[in-house]
Amino acid sequence: MKKSFFKSILLSALAFVGCHHNAPADTADVDTTYTDINQFCPENYDHLYAFQDQPQFMPVELFEGTNDSLLHQLLPDGRAEASINVFLLCGQGRNILFDAGMGAGNGGRLMRCLDSVGVSPEAVTDICITHLHFDHVGGLLNADMTPAFPNAVIHVSDVEYEAWTTGCFHNDPGLVPVIGLAYEGRIVQHNLAVDSAFLPGIVATLLPGHTLGHTCYALGQNLIIAGDVLHALTLQLEHPEFCARFDFDKAAAVQSRTALLSRSDKPYVIAGMHFPAPHFIVLQ
Repeated sequence: MKKSFFKSILLSALAFVGCHHNAPADTADVDTTYTDINQFCPENYDHLYAFQDQPQFMPVELFEGTNDSLLHQLLPDGRAEASINVFLLCGQGRNILFDAGMGAGNGGRLMRCLDSVGVSPEAVTDICITHLHFDHVGGLLNADMTPAFPNAVIHVSDVEYEAWTTGCFHNDPGLVPVIGLAYEGRIVQHNLAVDSAFLPGIVATLLPGHTLGHTCYALGQNLIIAGDVLHALTLQLEHPEFCARFDFDKAAAVQSRTALLSRSDKPYVIAGMHFPAPHFIVLQ
């Protein structure tokens, strides 16, 4: 399926190309900090940063579709460049994180990135979660399982949180029970049909498939933090029919991916939690 052409704009030499999941990239020991994407900062906010929490890559074996020969043709090196990313929005008296990465004990660099822009963990006011997989919430906890962000409110869709606590994922809940204890009284489950605009300038929308309550966040009029709707840009941008094997509902994931890429209000920016540097694309 041919998509509108896109261009990636490199804004900082400080962010390096990285990759995701089972294999760390060769650049894992490089001291990266952040990519400044302030030109997409929503009105009334001061700064928007893309942090590379960890560089990794995605092996071709992590993907599946209806045409394996095309899959290997599209990823001739046997892997796709990717990353694990976290985004930070500052202004209006808030420092808002979108996801929290892996955690320092698992090679995550979020704390180093925050320090590089002068934001302490205590100064983070809100954390908007796209979904509750480990590589997105591991950074919420210190090594001793105490909250890494002692003053932050955690925002998550009620569909996603319930899926991991009492629903379809509750038999393998990952870190969710520990996070629930660490942030007791500070986890807000949002019914997005009622309160989708629960922070100024930010609108949350369910785009399920990767997980049951996977959530995207629109910042202002032209930027979407898309979580894991897309994993491998070189593959899925032109062929959204290919899914990661860890997508919970592959048909829904394809539908969400196609909807995101087919929006009519172009140009718009998609920032992804697994996009290689500069961690976003512009669709024209």
